[in-house]
Amino acid sequence: MTSTQLSPVDLRRTVDGAALGFADTTELMALRLPWIGQERAEQAARFGLTMDQPGYNLFVLGEVGSGRSTLMAQMMRDEAARRPVPPDLCYLHNFDVPEHPLALRLPAGEGRLLRQLMGQLAKKLQSDIPKRLAGADFKAESERLENADKAEDEQSYLELSAFAEARNFVLMREQGNMVFTLKDAKGEPLTAGKALALTREQRAAIDGAEEALRAEISRYLEKTRARERILNEALAALRRQSVKPMLDHELQGIRNEMRKQIKDTVKLGSYLEQVQHDVLENLEVFQPSEDEEVRLQALVEILSRFRVNVVVDNHGLQGAPVILEDNPLFRKLFGSIEYESDSDVLVDCNV
Repeated sequence: MTSTQLSPVDLRRTVDGAALGFADTTELMALRLPWIGQERAEQAARFGLTMDQPGYNLFVLGEVGSGRSTLMAQMMRDEAARRPVPPDLCYLHNFDVPEHPLALRLPAGEGRLLRQLMGQLAKKLQSDIPKRLAGADFKAESERLENADKAEDEQSYLELSAFAEARNFVLMREQGNMVFTLKDAKGEPLTAGKALALTREQRAAIDGAEEALRAEISRYLEKTRARERILNEALAALRRQSVKPMLDHELQGIRNEMRKQIKDTVKLGSYLEQVQHDVLENLEVFQPSEDEEVRLQALVEILSRFRVNVVVDNHGLQGAPVILEDNPLFRKLFGSIEYESDSDVLVDCNV
């Protein structure tokens, strides 16, 4: 047997870096991990992931370091990329049952769009409604209604005064109250001393006249309250009539912006109709008042009903999402109910 002496150069393996196809090993992180010697496992996993029915699960076993987690995550991403992007999930205010918000599913990206549009609507209402209710046309019509009511009230009061005068009473209005005084034959107020000098028949006649006057005053006050109610309803209708075209235009703009076909179109349409009704029924809150603090609190409460809570935002997502949860607790999988304290009692938080 012969021996050959080797030099250190002969014992070193030299590899051409250019032949490897990468500059450094960080580029290898993005490469796919092959299923080496696990063809059946690969087929079973792919079959399980393509099961498009609820109630099916994959249970994966393997030795530590076999790459089972990496391989499954890799395959899940491949399968998810071929599936459609799931819808966004939003919660809207429920006008009928506020503690149970309405779940609304929208095409991916439409959730944040709806939130933005409703936010713009809230700002526009705060600026445009006061302008419309301060316009010349609205002022002229409201003054006409108020002047007509005032004229009718003055006519009714003149009739009531004539009724009192015919029965020797002087009628006056003091701070919204009706005050009447009996006159004597000379037209002067009847004093207590003069009243004692009256005969029984005269006193009975005065009592009857006073009772008739009180009844007439009651009828007058009932007519006044009815007239005030009619005036308030007419002014409220005028406010709605002035604001409704603008509100219709803005809400139609939101409907037009939500162009894509959505599953919950009816639910969204019903919500926007309730928003319109809520605004039209609370127009006085959008106008300056003597108690600004109370008005602003009411305005904030109303505008809070227009906020859109985007729970799931799939904007910019390609394919279906892949969620990796190393600690799948019940709360993480199904969520939980948040509570807030109200007079030392825990109540569900409104979404």
